[in-house]
Amino acid sequence: MSLAKSKNDFSKRDMNFFSEFSSGASQNFSSALPVFLLFALGIIIVTLIIWIACSVSTMKKTNRANELRSTMNSPEYLEKLSRKDQTQAEVEELRQYSYVISTLEVKVSGTTTAAAETFTSVVDALPNDTVLTFYDDTNGTVEIHGTSINSESPLNFLKTLSDKELFSFIEDSIKPFDPIAGGYTEKSLIMAEMRYEFVFKCTLKGHYAVTWARFLDGPTLTPLTEVSTNSYNAGKDYLIQSVATYQTEGVNYTLTNIKINGAPVSAATLAEAIATNELKGKVATTMNIELVYTAPAEGEGGAS
Repeated sequence: MSLAKSKNDFSKRDMNFFSEFSSGASQNFSSALPVFLLFALGIIIVTLIIWIACSVSTMKKTNRANELRSTMNSPEYLEKLSRKDQTQAEVEELRQYSYVISTLEVKVSGTTTAAAETFTSVVDALPNDTVLTFYDDTNGTVEIHGTSINSESPLNFLKTLSDKELFSFIEDSIKPFDPIAGGYTEKSLIMAEMRYEFVFKCTLKGHYAVTWARFLDGPTLTPLTEVSTNSYNAGKDYLIQSVATYQTEGVNYTLTNIKINGAPVSAATLAEAIATNELKGKVATTMNIELVYTAPAEGEGGAS
């Protein structure tokens, strides 16, 4: 009897425990449910706000794109675009014209005037018994031919030219005149006097011209600047600064090639010019330097 009673008591305690546990769990779930629903509602509201914002932004961008497309297709815009292309073509043509004019100006001022002044100096230095028979001035190289009655006159003429410091002489020749080769007859030889022929070859001091300009690269080089020029003595150093980049009309151009007298310089020379932002070297002849640049890709390289 006591054993059955104990079992019943134990069963009652189990039932009470499970009842209490179930009641506690129900109460906990009931209290957590509003929090969960509020959290879920918050997520839904945030998601809805983000979706609305994205939709509005997309709608604005679409409307703006449609407006731009409509503007770009309008006759007024197409006319402005056509005028812009025409203006760019006219600018390129004016650049080409400016380059040609400046090139001609350099040639006229550096060749014609120098030759006239040099020729006058040579004539003024002629001895009284000396006749000038040939004179040529090409790219700073001068050749002078003449005849003299006395053998000392060509030497005196050569010394006078040297004292003027106009030339660096590279060759001179003085020899007696050959009457037979000159076509003299026996009768004319009786009255002829002894003559001497001379030939002087020289280079003008300070007359080696170094000209340079900037060009836009392409199938045909397009001038970006007028021609600049300087004269140097042989062996002197020339220097062109600010060569790595060039800016005009809000566009930055980058140096990609250098040509001297039509031949590209070495990769090392080009790299040094870009790194130091200057081109330099020694003058040994007349030099025509082309600094070749490339334009930035569309949407890049605008003025900062």
